[in-house]
Amino acid sequence: MLEQKIQSEQEILVKKKKFKLQPRKYDLEKTLIIKKDRTREISEKILFTGLDNSGKTSIIKVLQKEISQIAMLKPTRQAQRKIFEYLGRDISEWDLGGQLKYRIAYLKEPTKYFDRSNVCIYVIDIQDRERMEESISYFSDVIKEFRKLEISPLIYIFFHKYDPTYAKNEGIHLEGLISQLKDEIRNIVEEEFNVSYSNTTIYDLWSIISSFSDLLLKIFPQSELLDKTIQEFAKSLETENACNAILVLDSNSLVIGQYFENEESKQILTKSTPYFLTLNDSLEGNDVQGEQSMVIERGNKRFYTDQFRIKRVNQPLFIILMTPKKGEHLLREKIDSFINLLQGII
Repeated sequence: MLEQKIQSEQEILVKKKKFKLQPRKYDLEKTLIIKKDRTREISEKILFTGLDNSGKTSIIKVLQKEISQIAMLKPTRQAQRKIFEYLGRDISEWDLGGQLKYRIAYLKEPTKYFDRSNVCIYVIDIQDRERMEESISYFSDVIKEFRKLEISPLIYIFFHKYDPTYAKNEGIHLEGLISQLKDEIRNIVEEEFNVSYSNTTIYDLWSIISSFSDLLLKIFPQSELLDKTIQEFAKSLETENACNAILVLDSNSLVIGQYFENEESKQILTKSTPYFLTLNDSLEGNDVQGEQSMVIERGNKRFYTDQFRIKRVNQPLFIILMTPKKGEHLLREKIDSFINLLQGII
């Protein structure tokens, strides 16, 4: 029954894609790279920009699971460009050093640095109040260049260094500052750009992972169907085990799909995810679906984890399910059936 419903959803999505994926105002970047004797297009360009010391590179290190290097970081020089894979697509990631001399250079050559950007992540150090005016001014300059280039990338504002202790101490004053910054940003972008906001900190890795995952899912055409599939599977377990939460992740811990029964379930699973992925890394070496599975019971919860592969993605994907401990164990057949549905979509 679930498989038939998902198949019909797939047909609907194919029809929708004809409307949704209309050509943008610019051509997608056509840079070609060679990987393992195959040529692939770099389909998206993600731009990290903002003032120096705002935390752009620290965010990238978290996403690359290189947290230990953060303490040794030096200011980024000029523009650093890397390619990473997300669900079989090669994405170009540009980290623009924020020192004044570099910012001036970018604005002098906007075609070289800003053109063909699909997503712009603008990072603001929320603790550096003395430079707020400077940060907003540079943001305005970046938006002006987008207008001149006639491109409309998705804009993500990361209010970074929103550290738990700092946020608690500042309380209503910090919220007031963020509200003021949002008003200024809205006045700059007017209604020309789609803007989203996130509070991020390296002391809560999930704040960075979930924010970055959210923007990737917006440029992944199957995300809508994937979320529906996950929710349908969770609902199908209501009369049996009940499913509190589901996460589907790639090897970089980026979210591909998710379901949370409530906020409590979300908090439990997201805080547990780094532990499961670290454990999976330590057991790496067996790529057979079902052979890397684990069942862990803690408190009143039961956690199921497994890894699986799809043809178009080089690295394994991971699934984590959380159910009540008092319920019956999930049958291996149900998990395999669910993974097969995911493979068909991704």
